[in-house]
Amino acid sequence: MGRVIVPLYIYPNPGAWSPLEDVISTHPNVNFTIVINPGNGPGPDDLPDANYTRAIPILSSYANVRLLGYVHTSYTTRNAAAVYRDIKTYAEWPTKSTDPNLAVRGIFFDETPQQYSAHSLAYLQNLTQLTKGLKGLGSNPYVIHNPGAVPDSRYLSIADSTVVFEETYSTFQERLGANLLTPIRGKDRTQRAALIHSVPECMEGSELRQLIKTVRKVADEVFITHLSTDYYAKFGSKWAEFVDLISAEIEGAPS
Repeated sequence: MGRVIVPLYIYPNPGAWSPLEDVISTHPNVNFTIVINPGNGPGPDDLPDANYTRAIPILSSYANVRLLGYVHTSYTTRNAAAVYRDIKTYAEWPTKSTDPNLAVRGIFFDETPQQYSAHSLAYLQNLTQLTKGLKGLGSNPYVIHNPGAVPDSRYLSIADSTVVFEETYSTFQERLGANLLTPIRGKDRTQRAALIHSVPECMEGSELRQLIKTVRKVADEVFITHLSTDYYAKFGSKWAEFVDLISAEIEGAPS
């Protein structure tokens, strides 16, 4: 089963997440990994505000949804104790709110490094171990690293999934042409994610489906949008078509 990854950096005013809820409910064959980010992480307080505490349990109620909490590492230069506080805050949501559905089931670590260093490797290994040990994140917390490009291979085994591409459509085409994605093509793509924005507005239908097929050869978790600005802060005009095509690709092309 394929998966759509959604960086959901949209404030949950009433109805703001409806385009996401609509495709989740109408595509039960598609799994959704959704990254929530109340305040560049969980925010400064023990719990997020009332709109988040209302909206998060609705998403977590869907069987085909896995919610992750956003945490940035500043390429492993951020104080590790501060990062752990963010992780722990997410883990304590269910108990501090007394709502078991106000919960995430893992962490999306943003700004992880691409180049190897012993410090960065140890830093990420420690954070992953801490995350996996927190009961408030579920029975098997899921960890994603986001270097935004193919990182040194020594990092890949630490996370459950790694964002190996986060850039524009034109950059994706350039890297394909330069064979920069060839080393991971067809290899463990269930542990890879790709985020592509700024797709040409004219690309739809069979062309968009072909792009999805190409991206899914290197990544199982996929996000594609035609938006070129605020692409994680709103849903583009072809959002529903993208999910429709992901669903059709899963059903029509087992992998």
